[in-house]
Amino acid sequence: MKLLIYTAVWKRPEITEICFMGLKRLGYPALAVISEVDMIPLCEKYGVQWVMHENHPLGEKKNAGLERAREMDFDFLIEIGSDDLILNELINQYKRFFVKYDFFGVCDAAYINSETLECRREQSETPYGAGRAISKRALELMDYELWPKANRGLDKHSLNKLYNKGIKYWQIPPIDYPLVIDIKGPVNLWKFNRSKGVKYDINEIFLRISPEEVNAIKCLRQVYKSESLIER
Repeated sequence: MKLLIYTAVWKRPEITEICFMGLKRLGYPALAVISEVDMIPLCEKYGVQWVMHENHPLGEKKNAGLERAREMDFDFLIEIGSDDLILNELINQYKRFFVKYDFFGVCDAAYINSETLECRREQSETPYGAGRAISKRALELMDYELWPKANRGLDKHSLNKLYNKGIKYWQIPPIDYPLVIDIKGPVNLWKFNRSKGVKYDINEIFLRISPEEVNAIKCLRQVYKSESLIER
């Protein structure tokens, strides 16, 4: 099964680099749609292919990235945010879905507050955009356009758009631990929320990612503490 990991990148280079470390751990080809020249060296450092597009509206930017994906050789595209990590076990869980369905994902994720390393786990009744897999057949049916020219509500819109074309979303059942990790930083559409989900032991995540990723996550507190001392 040929997989392509796809992400849209904007600001927060320290967290984006952790995301790219996760891509290196997974070992699959990756494509990023970026909006800043400063991100090119980071993409090249981790072997991430890239395409440039303005950041607003975000939906248009993500569609532009899909246009580049149109030219690439893959069976399924797995979408993540540039602040997300997916565990290797996610791919194992997906194996039986790859041969049956065109569109599927998870409803279970952990969230890390990069400034405090607080961690929470949430199992949602609605599908997450992070970690969802879409077949090339489905993307071709959509002519590689999933999102509206908007900045919010993108996951729901793409879900409905695929459904209207006869592509149903399937959800894999949760296991003992979350398979998608979202690292919340200062620049996020959705901030870390202590009232959502339940407290989760961050060490359970550290056991399942590379030492390189663990060290970089632990360093985030100091990175953002130092930034807060800089006079603007």
